[in-house]
Amino acid sequence: MQSKTPKFDILMSRILDELIPHTQICGDCKKDFKIESEDIVFYKMFRVPAPKLCPRCRQKRRLSFVNYSNIYKRKCDVPGHKDTMISPVAPVMPWVTYDHETYFSDVWDPTSYGRDVSDKPFFTQFLDLLKIIPQPGVRRGVNCVNSDFSFYGKNMKDCYYVFGGRNSENVMYGSSIYKSRHVVDSYFVKKVDIAFESIRTTDSFKTKYSYFSSNCIDCDFIFDCRNCQNCFGCVNLRNKNYCWENVQLSKEEYQKRRASVDLGSRVVNKEYQKKFWDLVRISPVRATRVHQSQNVSGDDIITSNNCQKCFQVENGENLRYVAFAVVNLKDSMDVGYSGGAERIFCSQNTGDKSFNVKFSFAVKESVDCEYMMSSNNCHNCFGCVGIKNASYTIFNKKYSPEEYWVVLDDIKTKMLEDDIYGEFFPMSFAPHPYNSSFANIIYPMTEAEARERGLYWQGDVDVDIKFLKTISVDELPDNIMDVTEDLFNLVILGIESKKPFKIIPREVEFYKQNKIPLPTDTPYQRIINRFKILNNFQIHQENCFACNKVIDSSYKKSDGYKPYCEECFQKEVL
Repeated sequence: MQSKTPKFDILMSRILDELIPHTQICGDCKKDFKIESEDIVFYKMFRVPAPKLCPRCRQKRRLSFVNYSNIYKRKCDVPGHKDTMISPVAPVMPWVTYDHETYFSDVWDPTSYGRDVSDKPFFTQFLDLLKIIPQPGVRRGVNCVNSDFSFYGKNMKDCYYVFGGRNSENVMYGSSIYKSRHVVDSYFVKKVDIAFESIRTTDSFKTKYSYFSSNCIDCDFIFDCRNCQNCFGCVNLRNKNYCWENVQLSKEEYQKRRASVDLGSRVVNKEYQKKFWDLVRISPVRATRVHQSQNVSGDDIITSNNCQKCFQVENGENLRYVAFAVVNLKDSMDVGYSGGAERIFCSQNTGDKSFNVKFSFAVKESVDCEYMMSSNNCHNCFGCVGIKNASYTIFNKKYSPEEYWVVLDDIKTKMLEDDIYGEFFPMSFAPHPYNSSFANIIYPMTEAEARERGLYWQGDVDVDIKFLKTISVDELPDNIMDVTEDLFNLVILGIESKKPFKIIPREVEFYKQNKIPLPTDTPYQRIINRFKILNNFQIHQENCFACNKVIDSSYKKSDGYKPYCEECFQKEVL
């Protein structure tokens, strides 16, 4: 078939023909990394040059575009609007930002901002366009009811401070919550009802402090447990009932002991948290969690095939360097938060019935597109922002198919000659300041470091405390049952963050119903602490604690854990 971009394809073919496995220095962290033969297969499939950044620095760049942790009040830039809006977009960001209703309406036309291609470098032209086109102040899917303080998800009801999720109800302070109800302070749970402080828990009912567990009922403090009921402080149990810190009790003994422990007391709760994590550290832990998958590496991979160096992937096939709530993705590389798509390359929050999309952010239901932002249902588009139902469009300007391919050939060839084709957008193009982004949780920077890179940084924002009294955690009632309505007129100073936060009435109602003490820090700090339990999605080389062979592990012996290879874990635990 005759090439539609002949100049680009000739030049790209020369580059790919000369590409062999090699080691090079990352353009960001300056550490060595390898371009492997398996990587080159993908570069040839997508017809892109080898990257200049190592996998972690590539991920950091993409994650700087995602805010799954912070909410602000900021102005709405819709002409005539004077009210502020609740948004993940920080006040410091200079982008033109519209409220949700206006942005996702037909009252403005993204193509009216279209412009011709100039002689300026591509990213300069793209930034000029980005500065003037309205951005969404709120990204939220359909059918979200009474969830104005929640973002990214769809079919969510009565949710507060939730980032991402589907078909869930009555959720507070969580992210990636699916088909669940009555969930607080949790991450990536599915089909759970009544859960608190749960991470990667599925198909469970009435669980508190549940980690990497499934099919459990009425359990508190459980780690990697399956099909357990009425268990407390347990690790690696299967098909158990009435166990206390991994010791089998009678029903009567268990009920008596459980009734004697009041987890609604902060002092008591803290004591049992310490005992629980001490037990986790002296117990075998799976070095990585891989279920019903073949030829995979990474962690938290389910029913997948040929997925290398991936995290949190379900039903994936032929993937590399893919991470974070990825479901039903195929033939893709360097992607985060995606699903229901094929052939996605070097993109973030892009998928949902998309095919052959590269170097893009927040793109859905699109085909054969590159360097796109916040666009839906596009076909053969390049370098556009905010467009929908479009085709043959460059910098938001519509072309005939014949004109499109000529202009595209010129612009991609020049990008390749300028050595900038093949890289994701610079972090300075992100819709969030670095310290608001997911990247800062996994790859923290100081303000000085961020500003030196030319990135935005949001300073402390005043909490709406008016004339409310500020108190320390030590001044709070120890037991949740002693909390009164007076608390709603107070501002608490976080014990670790030293930042102020407030408690809302529905929180206290949930805590009292489930005997949970008041939180001691801000929602953001709680999110940071949650990801520490996930080891910030890092894999290390370790030796199996049992057989001593070299293995990939998300746990380090130096942190006090005992990582086991899968074979040894099966022998020891199962």
